[in-house]
Amino acid sequence: MSTTDTSNAAGWRRLAIIAITVSALVSAAWLLTGLTAPTASAHAAYVSSSPAFAEMLDESPSEISIRFTQELFRRAGANEMWVEPARGDDIPQYPLQVEINNDDRHVMRGTMDMELAPGRYLVRWRNLSAEDGDEDRGVFPFYVQSDPLDTEVGNDREIAATLLITYPNDDEPEDTVEATAPAVVNVVRSDDSADVRIGAGAIIWLIAGPTAAALLMVSWRRRHQRRRRSAT
Repeated sequence: MSTTDTSNAAGWRRLAIIAITVSALVSAAWLLTGLTAPTASAHAAYVSSSPAFAEMLDESPSEISIRFTQELFRRAGANEMWVEPARGDDIPQYPLQVEINNDDRHVMRGTMDMELAPGRYLVRWRNLSAEDGDEDRGVFPFYVQSDPLDTEVGNDREIAATLLITYPNDDEPEDTVEATAPAVVNVVRSDDSADVRIGAGAIIWLIAGPTAAALLMVSWRRRHQRRRRSAT
């Protein structure tokens, strides 16, 4: 190999090393950003409701509403809400006529056209986020002219954990807790999540970036060598 060939080969190697290093640094920076930057939470998740979570009402409600973290689609059939009694073997479902008002599309409302007997009730819903197109489902309890049983309190706490909220009064000192559960439920969810997650795109680029740069350098080198052979 001549001095010129040796010099060219060394130059190609240096260029390939530079390209791979730059690609790796860019990939590492992207990966680090993915580790530290907050990611938006998916789904239109439960924030609050009326009746409130596990609220004890003196009479049957005339309307049920739920507030979510994201705006909802107003498309027909995209959002549903129904009520079912939680006591007894026979559990009929009462579908509600759902309304999403343009003034506040975070809220789903349903009119109650039946009188609920005393007992525990579950409100179930299905919604479709207008912000990310994801569907979500959930449930929350309330009581009509009835106190919760111990087993029902335990079940309500499990539901609260599923919704990522705290059960009423759980964060208050015991001497301030009244006999009846208030309508306040503290939301511990945030629209932004601080969970450390590595995005799939960053991982793919971390692997593919340096590989693509190396293959590109090899391709350029072979093309250069073919041109030199043709010239000679």
